[in-house]
Amino acid sequence: MGDTINANGSNEAGISDAALYDLRRAKTRLDTLADKPKWDLGDTADFDCMHYLGDAALEKACKTLGMERGQTVVDIGSGFSATGRYLHKRCGVDVTGIELQPEIHQLAETITERNGLAAGVRSVNADFTKLTLDKPVDYIISFLCILHIPDRDTLFQKAASTLKTGGKLYIEDYFARTALSKEVGDQLRDIVSCPYLPSRDQYISDLEKAGFRDVQFEEVTEEWAKFVHERAVSNRQSGTSEAPLTLFYDTVDALFASRELGGVCLTATKA
Repeated sequence: MGDTINANGSNEAGISDAALYDLRRAKTRLDTLADKPKWDLGDTADFDCMHYLGDAALEKACKTLGMERGQTVVDIGSGFSATGRYLHKRCGVDVTGIELQPEIHQLAETITERNGLAAGVRSVNADFTKLTLDKPVDYIISFLCILHIPDRDTLFQKAASTLKTGGKLYIEDYFARTALSKEVGDQLRDIVSCPYLPSRDQYISDLEKAGFRDVQFEEVTEEWAKFVHERAVSNRQSGTSEAPLTLFYDTVDALFASRELGGVCLTATKA
């Protein structure tokens, strides 16, 4: 479900805390839309865009994968299904989002229905690693979610079994650019709910071991560092009183500034 906020040090509890916090923001916004007959993607973008660089990131995924109308996509950690709605409307693909938090899943379904896109976008409340879909899909995507999942073997094996032969995986995620200091490791675990980060070589090795080939690892650290810094500055300039969100934005900004944390846009093909 993308960026999350954790204030208590537990990965599982941290995801839950993030869900509760985001629900408060989401419900406030949805209340203002209650009387609008039909919604559009921009109506909820202030809370349901849970990845970096906005629509440009989704455009990049669509073009990199060569998505075509009628193809099928699974979105791991889909949050409020904003990614699915955008890709369905832009590329014509049918998207199934897998979201672990039931409240966010329910709101995702509501927003998609009010956008009139329920025929091509659905949210499933489930753990992706334990879910069986009816048939293999063309693509699996995930934006800033895998950083929360330490068991990469199970995750990537499940992804491979969910894809058609020749199907592609597209991930935007964190990775460890260097050995992590204790301070950085603690902040990742306690504030970002990221209990484990692989190096570039380990990430590629894990995917190949699961049955993927043609792994392309594009480092995007500089772009993301600029984005999270500007986000943190903008948040402070807005005079927000939302202390948990400010702590989170400032921490992520500092983590990228440390040069230990990196960002990656990664693609791989099922052998």
